Amino acid sequence: VRVYDTKHLATHGKLPFMGFRNLHGDYRSARSIGENAHIVTNTFMNNYQYLEGPLSRFQPEFRELDEHEYIHQAKKKAQSLVHTYSGQILKELRLRGNCRNTVKVTLLQQGLSTDKDMMNVTYSSGILNGYAEITSFNMAANFRRKQIAAKKTGMFLPTSWFQVYASQTMMLLAGQGRHFQPDLSVYEEETYLVGFRLDGAKSSAAAIGSVPGYILNSFSLDHHEDTIRVATSSRAQFRTVWKTNSDGRPFWSREQVTETTNQLYVLSVPETYGATKSPIMKELGRVEGLGEKDEQIFAVRFLHKVAFVVTFRRTDPFYTIDLSDPTHPEVVGELKISGFSNYLHPINDDQSQVLAIGQEADPETGRQIGLQVSLFDVSDLYNPSLLTKYVVNDDPTARSYSSSNAQWEHRAFRYLDESKILIIPVSLRTSSRTVGGSHSSGTNFDGFWTFDIGPDKIERTYAISHVDPTRINNYCWYPARLQARSFVFEGNLMTLKSHSVLSHSLTDGEKNWELELDEGNTIQC
Repeated sequence: VRVYDTKHLATHGKLPFMGFRNLHGDYRSARSIGENAHIVTNTFMNNYQYLEGPLSRFQPEFRELDEHEYIHQAKKKAQSLVHTYSGQILKELRLRGNCRNTVKVTLLQQGLSTDKDMMNVTYSSGILNGYAEITSFNMAANFRRKQIAAKKTGMFLPTSWFQVYASQTMMLLAGQGRHFQPDLSVYEEETYLVGFRLDGAKSSAAAIGSVPGYILNSFSLDHHEDTIRVATSSRAQFRTVWKTNSDGRPFWSREQVTETTNQLYVLSVPETYGATKSPIMKELGRVEGLGEKDEQIFAVRFLHKVAFVVTFRRTDPFYTIDLSDPTHPEVVGELKISGFSNYLHPINDDQSQVLAIGQEADPETGRQIGLQVSLFDVSDLYNPSLLTKYVVNDDPTARSYSSSNAQWEHRAFRYLDESKILIIPVSLRTSSRTVGGSHSSGTNFDGFWTFDIGPDKIERTYAISHVDPTRINNYCWYPARLQARSFVFEGNLMTLKSHSVLSHSLTDGEKNWELELDEGNTIQC
C-alpha cells in the first residue's frame, strides 16, 4: 500500500509520496474511517498439498496395504506432517509479526469429536482453509523513513473467500462454508461471521458466530448499536439415493430434501472478549419465510431500525421489516411487482423513498426484459408503494439486452441529493428481427445515462457514449480497462468506463473534453 498527500493537488498539481508498506496475501477490501485505513487481505491455505494429499489412500506407499495397515501407517505419517505444518504456520505468523494478535482457531470448532470429523478441519467446511488479516494505520501520521507503521489482526477462516462489511466501530468478515446434516445426508450452507472492533488505527477480535444460508453481498450485513443483522438465502438441497425400479434393477436417483428459504437474523455482539468472556454471537430474533417458492434474495438494505429485502424468481416481493425490537423482528409490509431490484438506495432527508436499480421481467416466465430504475415510497412501512419506474423497453419484436454495472457494484451508482440527478452506467445491445426471421444491427450503446428524479417521476435527460456504437461488436476488449465510475466537480460530470474518460456539463450534457486511452494503442485483437 502507498500513501500520497492530496492537500496541494489543486494548487500545485502534485501528489507527494508519503510512505508505503508491503502487505501479505491477496487484497480483498479496505475501509477508510476518518484518518484511519483498515485493509483486508486474504491468504489461501494449501492444505491438500501439505496435509491431505500425502495421506491419500492412493499414495504409492499405501496402495498395497489393507485398511488396518493403512490407518496405522497414515497415523504415523500424520504425526510428522502435522508437526512440520503447524511449525511452518507459526513461523510465518511470527515473520508477519502477527502471532499474538491471531484469533484462536479453537473458537470456531463445533464439537469435533471423531477422527472423521477432525478431517473436516481442513476441508471445505473446516476452519483451516484461509487466513484473513486486517492491517490498520493512521494515514495522516508522519511516516518515518517512508515506512508506514501499522497494527495487524488475523484469523483463520473456514473459507478462502469472504465478504467485508464495516461500520464506524466494527468490521465483519463473512465467509461461506458448509456443515454436514446427518439426518438428511446433505451439506447445508452456512455463513461464518467474525467481528473486529475498530478503535482508531487498530482492530481487535470481538465476536464470532454463524447463521444458516449464504449472504448475497456486503449489504446483507449490518451493525447497529449492539446487534448484528444478517440476511441469507438457503438454496434447496438434493441428495443421491439408491433405488430399485419396477423390474428390480437398482439405480441412482436424485431427490430434493429441503426447499429454498430466505431469512433474516438479529445477533447480539458481546460487550467484551477475554479469558472469562464468550465471544460467541447469540441469536436474539429472526424473520423466516421471506419470498415465495424457489425465490432467493436479490437485494438487501438495512437502514437504522428498518430493513428492505427483495426476493425474486418470477415476480419481485419488496419487503419492509421492522427491526426496532431486536428480539422480535417483523415483516410489516409487502409489495409484489414485476421484475426485481439488485441495488436499493434510500433518498431524501427523511429517507422516505428508495431508488432501485434492477431488471424488468415477464411475470409469467421470469424472463428478464431490460434495465429498470424504480422509485418506491416507504414513508409508511406498512404500505410500501411503487411511485414510478423507467424501463429500457425497446421494440417488442427486437431481441435486446440492457444492464447497468450499478446492479452489482454500488460504486458505479451516483445520486446527487441537492439536484435530484441520478447517474448510472448503461450497456444496451439490440438486434432487429424481421417477419421473415432475419436479423439486422439494432441500437447499441455503452456509456452513462442521467435521470431527473422527482417525487413521482424518473425522466432520462441525456446519454454519454464511451464507445462508437458501430464498433461495439468488434471492439478490442483487452484487459486494460477502467471500471465504470462517475464524479461531479464544479458543475461538470466526469465519467470513466472501459477505455475512455469524458467530461460533460452536468446541466445539459455538452462535452468539455475527452481522454481516449486507446490512442496510439498497438495491441492487436
